[in-house]
Amino acid sequence: MRTLFRRTSNPDWGSLSSAVATGAAVGGLGASTLGLASGLLDLTSSGADAWSLLSGSVVAGLASVWLFRRVRSPRRHEAADILTGVTVAFLGMVLLGTLLYLLTGTLTDPRDALFESAAGFSTTALTSLDVDALGRGMLLFRAGSQWVGGLTALLLGVAILPALSTDRELADRHTGTGRKPLAPSGGRAAGNVLRLYVGFTLLLGIGYLVAGAGPLGSVLLAASTASTGGFVGPGQPLADPAVQWVAILGMFVAGASMVILWRIVTLQWQGIRRSAEFRTYLLLLSAGTLLLGWWSEAGGPDEWRETLFTLLSAVTTTGFPMEAVGPWATAAPVLLLLAAAVGPMTGSTGGGFQLFRMLGLVKLARRELMRQLHPSLIARIRIGGVVLSEASVGRIVLQQFLFVAIVVGTTGAVGILGLDLATALAAGVHAAATAGPVRALDGTFLEAASWSRPVRLALVPAMLIGRLALYPALVAIGTAATGIQNRLRLRWRWNALAKGRDR
Repeated sequence: MRTLFRRTSNPDWGSLSSAVATGAAVGGLGASTLGLASGLLDLTSSGADAWSLLSGSVVAGLASVWLFRRVRSPRRHEAADILTGVTVAFLGMVLLGTLLYLLTGTLTDPRDALFESAAGFSTTALTSLDVDALGRGMLLFRAGSQWVGGLTALLLGVAILPALSTDRELADRHTGTGRKPLAPSGGRAAGNVLRLYVGFTLLLGIGYLVAGAGPLGSVLLAASTASTGGFVGPGQPLADPAVQWVAILGMFVAGASMVILWRIVTLQWQGIRRSAEFRTYLLLLSAGTLLLGWWSEAGGPDEWRETLFTLLSAVTTTGFPMEAVGPWATAAPVLLLLAAAVGPMTGSTGGGFQLFRMLGLVKLARRELMRQLHPSLIARIRIGGVVLSEASVGRIVLQQFLFVAIVVGTTGAVGILGLDLATALAAGVHAAATAGPVRALDGTFLEAASWSRPVRLALVPAMLIGRLALYPALVAIGTAATGIQNRLRLRWRWNALAKGRDR
């Protein structure tokens, strides 16, 4: 056993191969750790899934440790290779989650298992499971997969991308005038994010427990709220007004940037007041709640509470279900769909296009209109004291194009596979924004379990790319395509050389 995990004396691996192998190992370790915790919890109840969860997780964990110990990292990793490794780690968790769903017999069709695992780790509030039939272990695994997916998104957006010289304007790095930044370095950023995320989840769990959600229900709801995943366990815990208020506060905080949360914890109030994105977040929630209440004819305090809950669930892409309040106007579900597409603040666990990028697009459009009147105008785009470089502006435009392209492509695919146009558009937006639940124009919920398997499989790529913030996933796809092209080109040249020798 000792020789199994001993580092080999092989020469250093290439940058791409090392990143891919490390990503696969890290993804396997993450999912297997969650599986072990879920299996141990299942032993406290019926234990029907405990053996499958524990055995599958142990095997996957040992294989991941063996692979991790075999990797010999090069002196320097290329940025594109690191993003490829992150994508591989995420895909590894999804694939291992698929295997565990099949091993436990929770789902018997691999297509169903892949959809459920992708929805969980991507924090998309779509599910085909019957939660009342699940044991404790699988309930924890489904909710825990969202929590791990939310942590992955935070580490990627706050620690990894800024360290790779992309989206540096979004990182809280400045240490002048006695400030305590969230991300003075990549390692410190990861540690601070982990502490904030774990602490926030624990506080949510205590809040739900005090509100009467029960021990297991509190754990499930806390994981779903902190990650904006939207998975709800058995029963109807969100029907209790006290639980709703905890969820409202939790969704509001989960939709805020980690930078804002860090400044609250470290008592840096001036930075919060100067945040243009945070002001826009508050304005969006206030105006959206008023419009939704008007269009749904909300009356008493209970209906306005449910209206605020519904709006927050959409804006933060959490996707907690709440029945429509009163007779909805046609504009109400359209408002929720647009809110889910825009999403919450950048640097949060929420999905969507996100507010910082939306503000950047608005200011870019304004600058270009001014240049039509004053061609020699030189103006930089500034958001709340942050000056965006032209490279960052270009990435925002690129991400806008990619987000729209993914929504349109997914909508077209699921429309061809059988969904009507309105449902296909809603499904495409929610998959790309990792949001939910999908509603009809009258506000009623549409169950993903009622869609065909090809439709659900067509949503999987959008969910995965949306959770990886578009850019890393597409860089990974480009890196893989380039590697395959180079190998094919090398093989073609080798074959051509061999034929020349034969002659």
